[in-house]
Amino acid sequence: MSTSGISFGGLASGLDTQAIISALLAVERRPIDALESKKIGFNRSKSLFNSLEEKLKGLQEAADAIKLAPNFLDFSAATDVEDYLTASAGTGAISGTFDIAIQQLAAAETKASLGRASKDTPDFTGTIFFDMPDGSSFSTTVNAASLDGVASAINGITDLEVRAQVIDTGTPSDPFQLILTSTAPGADGSFTVSGDLGPSELVNLLNETEANTITAGSDAQLTYNGVTVFRSTNTISDLVPGVTLELKGISGATPTKVTVTPDAEATSEKIQELVDKYNEVLDFFAAQSTVDEEGQSDSPLFGDSTVRSIRSGLRSALGRLVPANDPSFQLLSQVGIESDRDGRLTFNKTDFEEALSTDELQVRDLFSNQTDGLAKVLSEQIDVYTDFVDGLIKVRTDGIERSVKDLNRQIERAEDRLEKKEIQLTDRFSKMEILLSRLQSQGSALSGLPPIPR
Repeated sequence: MSTSGISFGGLASGLDTQAIISALLAVERRPIDALESKKIGFNRSKSLFNSLEEKLKGLQEAADAIKLAPNFLDFSAATDVEDYLTASAGTGAISGTFDIAIQQLAAAETKASLGRASKDTPDFTGTIFFDMPDGSSFSTTVNAASLDGVASAINGITDLEVRAQVIDTGTPSDPFQLILTSTAPGADGSFTVSGDLGPSELVNLLNETEANTITAGSDAQLTYNGVTVFRSTNTISDLVPGVTLELKGISGATPTKVTVTPDAEATSEKIQELVDKYNEVLDFFAAQSTVDEEGQSDSPLFGDSTVRSIRSGLRSALGRLVPANDPSFQLLSQVGIESDRDGRLTFNKTDFEEALSTDELQVRDLFSNQTDGLAKVLSEQIDVYTDFVDGLIKVRTDGIERSVKDLNRQIERAEDRLEKKEIQLTDRFSKMEILLSRLQSQGSALSGLPPIPR
């Protein structure tokens, strides 16, 4: 490093003064190098803690997916006659068989005008009125030269749950019709349309449309386990717990069976995800404990107390015994999840699904009991480590950042001292070279004088 911009080659002394200065500065730089090395170690530690936090959050997501009882068990729903009804199960479903007979499908009300040869004539002038089943009414004034203008005026009525369009039916004569369709399903979406009193093209159009109901607004009617039920839509999700029904056709009095059963495959996938994410965290811990043939580790977290504490906490959270009515469902090992001597988990899907078939609720409570289920306890334990305010990792990384800032200050001060040292050494060697040059000149001058007589 040189801040003076001057370099001396030892012309007078014959010494490589720049090499001497560099060697002296290299000695002076050793404490700075030590600080830089320490800073690199701190930054690596912070990066590793960030990586650990990411893996812990992944594990927490897997735990959160099953920590609530309604989310733990997945179910599948099937119907014996899909021509009439299909079903899909979701959160909150329960096992069982349900009989559903469909007497009527829900329909949105649709009305249509008679056909016209052209949609551009004649003029339609006046006021359009809509009356709804709940007593509300809507109106708009029209001054249009086409059926499209009438449709546009209707579609511009704020909050009206009716949409208008003009279609070309393709018939050889009078192909254009005004179609009005309710956007609200069921009987509550029915409507009445009318125009100003007195004869006019608009009144005639609206009267013929009102008189020509293509589909009447109607609710779905079905019998659920012998009870008559009405719904405004053919998609029903508030009848069978946790199941969405799609009504397809009318079965009359003949019921369709809806069977809801646990989906062991889907539930197993959640448990496999939990095991995989837990093992990822364990693998991270193992990587920090790896040593070479000489027993040395290059990880700055080797033997770290925070890492040891987190590892111990996680193993404790999943290795605990959960009180249960049946002692056969108190430990992970009893439902197909074993731990090896390093703490890694193995998942035996066959054993797990066998436990589900034996008592699905006991298996669910092992993980999702609202007091001490393993997934709930694990998620809460991870919060202790990853909380963004006072989590263990946050506290530790904040401490690392403070240490790095302090090291940066020390390095900056040491660099300033080293820069001044270089200036001093350069100045001293410069003066030495000048002095030697003068002495050499004086010596040359003296050697040129005649000898002193004796």
